[in-house]
This record gives sequence, C-alpha cells and structure tokens, in this order.
Amino acid sequence: MPPELSIIIVTYNSRHDIARCLASLQQFCRSVASEIIVCDNASADGTAELVARAFPFVKLLRLPENRGFGGANNAAAQQAHGRYLLLLNPDTWVDGDLAADLVGFLNANPLASGCVPKHLNPDGSIQFGAIRELPTLETLFYERTGLARVFPKSRRFGRYWMTWWNHNEQRPVQQAGACLALRREVFEAAGGFDEGYFMYFEDVELCHNVAAAGGKLYFLPGARVYHAGGQSARQAVARNFIAYYRSLCRYFRKHHGAGRLAIAKLIVAALPFDRLLPAPQSWRSRWAQWRGHALLLLRLWSF
Repeated sequence: MPPELSIIIVTYNSRHDIARCLASLQQFCRSVASEIIVCDNASADGTAELVARAFPFVKLLRLPENRGFGGANNAAAQQAHGRYLLLLNPDTWVDGDLAADLVGFLNANPLASGCVPKHLNPDGSIQFGAIRELPTLETLFYERTGLARVFPKSRRFGRYWMTWWNHNEQRPVQQAGACLALRREVFEAAGGFDEGYFMYFEDVELCHNVAAAGGKLYFLPGARVYHAGGQSARQAVARNFIAYYRSLCRYFRKHHGAGRLAIAKLIVAALPFDRLLPAPQSWRSRWAQWRGHALLLLRLWSF
C-alpha cells in the first residue's frame, strides 16, 4: 500500500543538521503512513554516509553532482509515492506529529492546494519571514530602503515578510520556504521546481505557479516546525548574496517583464540602506554582505 505522505529533504553539506531532523521525524511522525526521501546534492562532508548508516529506513538518493535545491527536489519527487508531498529543509525539526496535522488538514479540505505550519526559531519564538507574500517592486523597495526593518509592524512596509501579522489564525498565504505540504497533483500541475533557479527563489516560483493556477495555500497555526536557518547558505555569504539577487532578477524577468526588471535592478543597485541598519550579525557576516553588494554591482546588469 503506497504511503499517504512523502517527506522530501534535500541536503548539501548538511551533516550537522540532518540527524536532528530525521530523528525528530522518526520519533514524532508515526500516525501517518509516510516515506522519507533524502536527496543529497553531492555533499562533501559525509552527509549521505551519515544518513545511510544512522537512518536505514530513509530512501537515500545520491546525486553525482549538485543540481541545486529545485533539481534535487524534482529528482526526489519523481521517486515519491505519496498522495501528498512535504518539502522540508534539513535544518528543521519537530516536537509533535507534524505529518498528522498537515495531512489531516488536506484530507478535510479538498479545495486546499497545500498548507504550511507555524515556523519557530530554535528558542521557540515565531520565525517572521518564513511565511511571505510574493515579491513585487513595492516590497523590494521597502526591503532595500530598510523600511521593512524599521517598521516591521506596518501592514504596508512589513507585507513581504508578513512581520505585521501575529501568526495565530488560519488564513491563506502566498508562499513559504522551509516546510511546505502540497498535493502531488498540484506540484505536478505547477511543473515542479524551475531548475533554472540554482539557489533561492525556486520555492517562490513554485508558489507563484500554484497561485497562478488558482490554487491556495493555508497557514495552520496549530502545526509547528522549528527552523534553524540555512546552513548551506551560511557557507559562502558573499557568493550567496549574489546568487540571491541573480535569482530575484530571473523571477522579475519571468513574471514582471523587462521594464519592471530594469527598475528592480536600479532599486537593488542604488538602495543598499538595509545594510546600514543594526542587525544581530557578526562584523564578518556584515562585511561579507557589503563585499557581496560590491561584487553585485559589477554583475547586476548581466543578470
């Protein structure tokens, strides 16, 4: 009998995160017939070996090269047998039956395309920004000027990261990143992940395509997942800063046209004021971001 849920986790040098994630799923997510698929993007830190040795119940796919987040998810989805797909980051973990919460909602609400749980920081506080709106020129302007960070409780300035919202009621949402449950047919109708995004915005693109087809995602305040934040992304801050804006430009080109893309590039180039605001980062991290911005200015118009 096929599983009801396929939990898909893409790893890349995720050895320090994946064990906690898989152990928590094994402990708490038992009431729903599930399969767990880990698709490893040619990690060099022993991630795949750890999964194979410590978690033999996991279906492990080892890619010979790094296909990016979207490519690895697509490869795993092709091997999945569940009615529902749970796209989960390796730096997440649970302390309750998340699978039952998500599958129960989708079974009870056949018109829902997918659902997302409340995302929490490791200390249990709400992780604002895990649930977001789809990006526009307006939200990009608020982000780059720093208005989104100065006025996080404003419905206008805080709309992209949804920092104005208390995350305590069920409601439709536009996109989520670290943990997203979708019906298999919705994922397939959306075309899966666009592998033209190697890193960043592939999840935004997927959620955009779901919405464009008339689908709706729902936030479930009673379901929760803990999310530490991207280990893979922390490994090369300046390089990934550039990768983020390359993907942003691809998204704007596809969905907002050449004119708005040009304006978006001007906003990114001319308004780095969000870098000037205080933030809980080390000076090394902030220096890497400034270095990334300098490199970005040299490459932006080629994106």
